[in-house]
Amino acid sequence: MSVDFETWTAGGTDIIARAVVSAPSVHDTQPWNLYLPGQSAELEERSEFAETGTDPLRPDRTISCGTAVANLELAVRVLGYRTRTVLFPDADRPALVARVDAIDAATPSNWDLRLYAGISHRRSHRESFADIPVPAETVADVISAAAEVPGIHVQLLASDEASALAGTLTYAAEAKRRNQRLQREMFSWTSHWQPDGNSEEVATWNTGLDERGAAGAALITTGVPDVSTLAERIARETVLLFTPVSPDPAGLVRVGIAAQRAWLAAVDARLSASVLTHPLRVDDAASRLADLLELPAPPQLIMRLGF
Repeated sequence: MSVDFETWTAGGTDIIARAVVSAPSVHDTQPWNLYLPGQSAELEERSEFAETGTDPLRPDRTISCGTAVANLELAVRVLGYRTRTVLFPDADRPALVARVDAIDAATPSNWDLRLYAGISHRRSHRESFADIPVPAETVADVISAAAEVPGIHVQLLASDEASALAGTLTYAAEAKRRNQRLQREMFSWTSHWQPDGNSEEVATWNTGLDERGAAGAALITTGVPDVSTLAERIARETVLLFTPVSPDPAGLVRVGIAAQRAWLAAVDARLSASVLTHPLRVDDAASRLADLLELPAPPQLIMRLGF
């Protein structure tokens, strides 16, 4: 049955908007705008977040837009339509990340309904997990949800590979600690595996440390953990690495779609999760990790899973 509506109903608009607003994003910025023309839904990146010159958060904003696309697709399907998604569909609108078209009427699959139900329950767990192994079949289901997105390689970190990730995190943390400008709003990625604390302090920033002017109080991480201890803690967790075949903007959007689908599958399995991207943006950290683990390209996102 073909789609016969000219515009979305108020109820449909609300369902789509709520799903998109609930998508995770870097610094919780929600760097997108949603448009609902005709029988389509469009997601456009917000240009006001772009920085002049080097923009270290650009990949994370693009990945964030991908998580919103994943929720958008699920919302349209739950409304009873088969979807067609095109990434960067209009060369004249470079900020247009994706267009999701409602193709025809279709009953949503049970899996789509379960993933959609997870949207409202998804939360970032930024502490240690319970010392309970995640069943292999559950990990396989989470990876399978992400594998439905083409062009994305998802790898489960083996216990003997934990030292490679620990070394990369420490390398990135050391680089951050040496550069005071980079420490502002620094996300302490190593704290996930440090239940006893990670030597954080609050300092007052001034114009000498921030070219945009005085920033007030900011969180500074001064402690870098021992690599072997960090590797031990990482080895006890379930960690996934998301690597796009092509690291172009479309590849980064696909990383976001795959990561969000995996996250929602984890929620469906009663797991908690969180993602890390910041350390992979420091110098050549991602390339170093790719070499150590023989990945096809630099990874763009790290996901932790657990109870």
